[in-house]
Amino acid sequence: MTITANDITDAAYRKIGLSSPTDTEDTNALIALNNMISSWGTEFIVPAVTRESLDLVSGTAEYTIGSGGDLDTVVPMSIANAYLTDSDNYSYGLSPMAAKDYNAISSKTMEGRPTRFYFVPSATLAKVIFNREADAVYTVYFEFWKNFTEFAAITTDLMLPNLYKEPLVDNLAIRLAEDKTISLPQTVLVRAEKGLVLISRLISVNRIPPLAKFDFTGGTYNITNDGYE
Repeated sequence: MTITANDITDAAYRKIGLSSPTDTEDTNALIALNNMISSWGTEFIVPAVTRESLDLVSGTAEYTIGSGGDLDTVVPMSIANAYLTDSDNYSYGLSPMAAKDYNAISSKTMEGRPTRFYFVPSATLAKVIFNREADAVYTVYFEFWKNFTEFAAITTDLMLPNLYKEPLVDNLAIRLAEDKTISLPQTVLVRAEKGLVLISRLISVNRIPPLAKFDFTGGTYNITNDGYE
C-alpha cells in the first residue's frame, strides 16, 4: 500500500474534529508523525527485515555499514540473522557475539572462515566485526532490522502493509489531540493500543526462534531431536 504523509495527518486531524488543517498544523503534524514512527522503530514495530549482502575481503575482519560504507545502505538498527557462502556455494551460519565475547578473542588477526560477528550500531556508520579475517572469498547475507523511512515532506509517499494504516492514524490522533488539549473518544484510544499490540504480535509470530542448543563434553545437544551433534 502506498500512502502519503498527508493521508495520515488529514485522517488523524479528522479524528480530533479538524477537517481543514492549516499549513502550520500540517507542518506540526508531519513532525509528530515522524517522531512517532521513529519511536516505533526503536520498539521494532517495523514492516519487515531487509536482506542485503556484502563480499568479504581477504585478510579483513571489520566492515562499515551505512551511506558511503563498505556496505552502502541505510544504517540498520540490528542484525536479525546472517550467514555466509563460499566460492563453492556452501552456506555456513554466523552467530552473533557480544562486546565482551569479541574482546576476549586473543588473536583478532587470525585468518579463517568467520563463524561469529559483532555488530556495533551507530547513527552514521555502523560496524560489523567478524571473529576471523577472511581467508578466502566469501559473501555474507544479512537480515537487517531497519527503522521506518521518515516522511521528507507532507506529500511524500511511503510503502506500508495495510495493517499499519489505522494504527498510524489513531496513534497520531492521540498526539495531535494532546497538543491541542482535546479529549478523544475512548474507542480511539482502545483501537490505537490494540492496533500496536496486533502488529507486535504478528512480528513476533514471524520471528521464528533458533533451535536451543547446549554444549556438553560429548558434543552439542539439540533439544529438538534429543540427540548430540
